[in-house]
Amino acid sequence: MSELATIMWTAAFTILGGVLVYVVGEVLSKFFIEPIHDLKRVIGEVRFNLAYFSPILHTPTSRTRERSDEASKELLKNSCDLFSKVNAIPFYELVSRISCGFLPSKRCAKEAAVQLRELTTYLHEDGSKAAESIEVIGRRVKKVEECLGLESIE
Repeated sequence: MSELATIMWTAAFTILGGVLVYVVGEVLSKFFIEPIHDLKRVIGEVRFNLAYFSPILHTPTSRTRERSDEASKELLKNSCDLFSKVNAIPFYELVSRISCGFLPSKRCAKEAAVQLRELTTYLHEDGSKAAESIEVIGRRVKKVEECLGLESIE
């Protein structure tokens, strides 16, 4: 084979290899890295909202209709985001196991989403009914924190 043919084949394989590396990188980025980043962002938002709305969750006397509505809206959004972000990652269970604790299991993420949604049912209670639900709210918040691997704010 002539020198020119060798150079042409080498250049062709180099270009093909570069394109292949680019395509694989884009696939990994779009299907795994970005959705995982989005999920971790939602988990951070859950942590923020549990801390920010802590007075409303744990102290019924601090509840107002507006603050309860705001907390309810944000916690419901977090619940829906958790469901959708977990399902956006292909082979989530495998990715979660490989992550060694970086990502919660699918079961735990969905359980946290359910607990967040159920928390909203207590936010508009007041009086004796609210006082009776404080313990249940505390257990639900603790369950969300455990499921998502969050540090307790207490």
